[in-house]
Amino acid sequence: MDAVGTLVIGAGVIGSAVAMHLADMGAEDVYVVDPDLAGARSSSERNAGGVRANWWQPVNVALSVATIDWLGAIAAEVAFRQHGYLWMYDETLWPGAQAHAGLQRALGREVELLSAHDVADRFRMIDRLGGVAGATLTPSDGLVNSNAVKEGLRARARAAGAHFVDRALVTGFEHSGRRVESVRLARLSNEGEAARALEGSGAPLGSEDVFPQTIVNASGPWSATVSGLLGSPGHSHPIRRQVSLVASRDVDLSGVGMIVDTSGAYLHHEGGDTFLAGYSPPGDPHGIDFTYDAYAFFEAELWPRLVGRMSAMDRLEYRGGWAGLYDMSEDGSAILGLVPGLENVYEAHSFSGRGVMQSWAAGRALAELMLTGGFRTIDASALSAERFALGRHLTEPLHI
Repeated sequence: MDAVGTLVIGAGVIGSAVAMHLADMGAEDVYVVDPDLAGARSSSERNAGGVRANWWQPVNVALSVATIDWLGAIAAEVAFRQHGYLWMYDETLWPGAQAHAGLQRALGREVELLSAHDVADRFRMIDRLGGVAGATLTPSDGLVNSNAVKEGLRARARAAGAHFVDRALVTGFEHSGRRVESVRLARLSNEGEAARALEGSGAPLGSEDVFPQTIVNASGPWSATVSGLLGSPGHSHPIRRQVSLVASRDVDLSGVGMIVDTSGAYLHHEGGDTFLAGYSPPGDPHGIDFTYDAYAFFEAELWPRLVGRMSAMDRLEYRGGWAGLYDMSEDGSAILGLVPGLENVYEAHSFSGRGVMQSWAAGRALAELMLTGGFRTIDASALSAERFALGRHLTEPLHI
C-alpha cells in the first residue's frame, strides 16, 4: 500500500459503510485501515444492539429510518428482531416526546403515545409506574446483531472492490497548505500490541507513509485523537458505557423489544431467561476506559432501577457483562462532512451511541458528498463540524 485513492481510518460499522458505498458507487483504490480489524474493542462489538428512530432532530430521524429500513430488508442476516421500543418519560421529557412524535411520523415512523395507565395495562410486568408521565411505543424499532451488521457491510465493501488492512495505526499526517499529502502508519505485530495502542498505554515502533487522494476519519472513540493529529479542533470525546447480563425466570420479555426507564436504565430480552441491561451514570469521566465494574455496577446502578419499575426483578440473577465506548459529540449528534480547513479530508464519527442504527445511511451520505460534491439521498449537511463554530447545535436528549 503506497498511493491509494481513499484511505478510510477505522473499520467499524461507519468506516465499513463508507467504504461499501464508495466502492459500490465506483470509487477506486478504497482502503480501510484499523489497528484491530477483529474489533475486540470496537463500539459495534460492545453495544446493546438497539436500533431506533425516535430522535428529535430531523437528520437523525432520517438517517435512522433509512438504515433501519435497510436492516429490515436483510433481517435474517443481521438477526433483526423488530419488536419495538418502549420508552418511558418523566414530566420533564414527556412534553418534548409528544411534540416530536409528529416529526417521526412525517418521516415514516409509527409512534404510539401511551399514558402510564396504558403502559401498566399492556406491559403487565411493569407494575411500578411512579414518576412515569407517559411513554412512546415505536414498533418499527428493535434489536440487531451489531457484529453481523458490521461484517455484512464489510463483505459488501470487499465484493465491490474495497480493501481492509489489519494492524495499521495512524500516527501522523503531512500537510501542504489545506491538503494532507501523506499519512503515517505504524504496523502492529500482534493483538497485544494493538490493545496497548488502542488503550493508550504503548506506542508502536516503525512506520510507513501512504499517499491518499482523500481521507476519511471514521475512527469512532479514537476520532478525537485522529483530529488532533490533523490539527483539527476536537468536538467529541470517548466515554465508557457498561452493560450487564442478568437473568430472571419470573419475567417474560421474549416478545418485547427494548424497554427504557425514566431513569435511563434499559433492558431487553437476550435469549432464554437472560436479559441485557445497561445504565450510563452521568458522572462517568471522559477517556478510553474498558474497565467493567462487574457485580458492583449491577448492584449499585442497575438492580435498584430495574426493581423500582418491575417488582418481579427483586429476584434478578447477575451473570456478567462488559464495558465499551461511546464517541460522544458536544451536542449528541454525529459529525459528518468535510473537515473544516482541509480540502481532501472528510469525517464520519461521534455518532454518540447511534452508529449501528445510522450506519448504512450515513455511509451513503458521505460517499455521495465525496463523489458528487453534495448530498443526494438524505441531506446531512446539518452534521458538518462547522455547526459548532456557528452555534447550530443539534442537541439530542434521548441517549442511554
